[in-house]
Amino acid sequence: MSPHDFSIALRIRHPSIDPAEVTRRLGIDPHHAWRAGEPRHVDDDDAGSALHRETYWVGLLPPARLLGPSPWSQGVEESLLRSVALPQASLYFTLLKMKRSAGFWREFADQGGTVECLLQVHKADRFQLDLSQALLLALVDLRITLSIEVEGALRAAA
Repeated sequence: MSPHDFSIALRIRHPSIDPAEVTRRLGIDPHHAWRAGEPRHVDDDDAGSALHRETYWVGLLPPARLLGPSPWSQGVEESLLRSVALPQASLYFTLLKMKRSAGFWREFADQGGTVECLLQVHKADRFQLDLSQALLLALVDLRITLSIEVEGALRAAA
């Protein structure tokens, strides 16, 4: 699967946190972000309130090779990337970075915050996602919901 066949987004909601803190912790610039209490834009879907009720932050995960310095040697990292499919590698390296500040993310969840990881698969004739125990444990430990969306990839045989 090529990097253009999928995208991974983190969607983060919290009752009051500053989205700049989420950006700082993840090292990823958001695609959209606003803070609880900020005024809504006129074109927002929920026109029932003039202010955002919660903080919202959404950002696309970069490909695994662009996530910054690896804790492993270059040879080990290259070998790992060859042996792991790209969606899993991007997700794994992001979770590894988040685990470095696991206390922050646990407190974030205790305060009512949620983190959803959305994997969207585009134009794949065949899709298989193998999640390692380490990756699944990291999702559980960080209290992250994993959602998978496959866009029109599966067609019934005619």
